[in-house]
Amino acid sequence: MARVETLPRHMKGAIAAAVFVAALSAVPPSGMAAAREGEVQALYAASFMGIGIAKGALSIKVDRGAYAAKLHISTAGLARIVSSEESYIDAKGYVGRALVPSTYELMSRGDTVTQVSMALGGGNVRSLKAIPELVEYDDRVPVTAAAKRRVVDPLSAAILPIARDDKDVCDRTLPVFDGWTRYDINLSYTSTDPVDIPGYKGDAVHCSARWVPVAGHREGTKSTEYMRDNRNLDVWFVPMAEGRVMVPSKISVQTMRGLLLVVATQFGENAKLGKVEQAAN
Repeated sequence: MARVETLPRHMKGAIAAAVFVAALSAVPPSGMAAAREGEVQALYAASFMGIGIAKGALSIKVDRGAYAAKLHISTAGLARIVSSEESYIDAKGYVGRALVPSTYELMSRGDTVTQVSMALGGGNVRSLKAIPELVEYDDRVPVTAAAKRRVVDPLSAAILPIARDDKDVCDRTLPVFDGWTRYDINLSYTSTDPVDIPGYKGDAVHCSARWVPVAGHREGTKSTEYMRDNRNLDVWFVPMAEGRVMVPSKISVQTMRGLLLVVATQFGENAKLGKVEQAAN
């Protein structure tokens, strides 16, 4: 079965998964006080052109230098009428001087089944199963062995070292491989803004983002060119777990078809994975 191209597939409801994992959290490196055991729960709601399309529940645990992240996403509202889809994403690894992911699992069921099972070591992909496979096109940039080195999976890509100040939170490049495509997410500091969300009231660090394709994409297509030139991608981070981690309070992406927003609806003990059905209501 051929994999539908990235942007159209995301617009069916799995788009929320890519947006959530683009920038989810920041975990400090080991050896710092902030690297002690911590846990975060958060609920999110995604809307497209003002219409609710998905809801998600995020859980992150950091314990003695190891991290485990789980993300559950389901279509919601009118989107469920068109296509009912559930996605489960898990990532595990270690936090040292740099992030060291070890496993990444994605299972998405809806009109089709999408699955990724990936093992990594030292930043390099050791084994990979990705369903469906990419369709071969003349304009497809090949995914070489080199493209699978020094990378992180999409969920782990968002688990970043805590920076010294707000500007350093954003000023970084994330080398992502999702099982099909290799791309960079370049973050840069924009501002620090006040927010008030159930479970958190305080400052949010606003980062602008750029998507830079590396391999696996189709060169010259409208969707590739649009996203590569897109300057309307933004994320706002807030500190959680007593300042040990940072998670997004809002993500904004201008797509070719309209504005996609992902907003946090709840942080803390009331934002457990089992309460995902309450998100976006």
